Amino acid sequence: MAPYPEHSDVALSPLLLGSERGMRLRVPTESFFSLFIQLNQLDNVTHFLFQPGMLFNDTLKWWGSRNRRPLSNHPWSERHLDVPVLRPRPHEGIDICLMQRFDLRPDSVLPQMLIPALLPGQLVHFHRDFLGETLYFRHADIREQGAVLHTLYGHVSSAPKTSATLASMPCGHPHSSGSVCGQPLSAGYNCPSFIDRGQRVGTISSPPATCSVPAHLHISCAWIREEQQVEELNWENMAVNCNVLFVDPLPFLVQ
Repeated sequence: MAPYPEHSDVALSPLLLGSERGMRLRVPTESFFSLFIQLNQLDNVTHFLFQPGMLFNDTLKWWGSRNRRPLSNHPWSERHLDVPVLRPRPHEGIDICLMQRFDLRPDSVLPQMLIPALLPGQLVHFHRDFLGETLYFRHADIREQGAVLHTLYGHVSSAPKTSATLASMPCGHPHSSGSVCGQPLSAGYNCPSFIDRGQRVGTISSPPATCSVPAHLHISCAWIREEQQVEELNWENMAVNCNVLFVDPLPFLVQ
């Protein structure tokens, strides 16, 4: 597949002891992370923090253990470190949850924070996930060996049905699944034909009251073969679908 872009602005350092790595990422200029900061007016944020389990292909669940509570307002407290729990399959992307301010204090992303588009593309599919909805964007001009690059944004809020929200969501769709941009998906709303880089694609979803997983944004990048019907895809079947190849989104996020 296409080579990854250089990302020399990434500063790596171990965060936690364990079988998988953590990462402290200095915000690169003109990157997805800088767009996220600008869009949400987080001028005091200088780094994004990733615990083991948050990065691509990680096998741990970062949000909890068998005996302890998940991360909350004190992500680095030792009381959260205990027996790790494995994911049912390797992580298909990156979870963006933790940040660091210029005074070195940790912070967390919040529900309703705005999500910028990583790349220009077209919304082609969406479905429910366990925290909100997953949106699929197709990047038709990025192709390799019969496959097209797609970006998936997980745990996104669907838009309330008011005209004031149309600028912040690609469409005002219901809590279900759907596809095909340009077609009505709910009362009178259509998906736009195209989303530019940096344009708002949605907001981070609020976890259900009964859920112990903190609010966060999941981002995946995947090569999907052109013959694949995207509306057939979901998180369960993509793991065993030979027409879908997940790749590390980090190089795209930092460029």
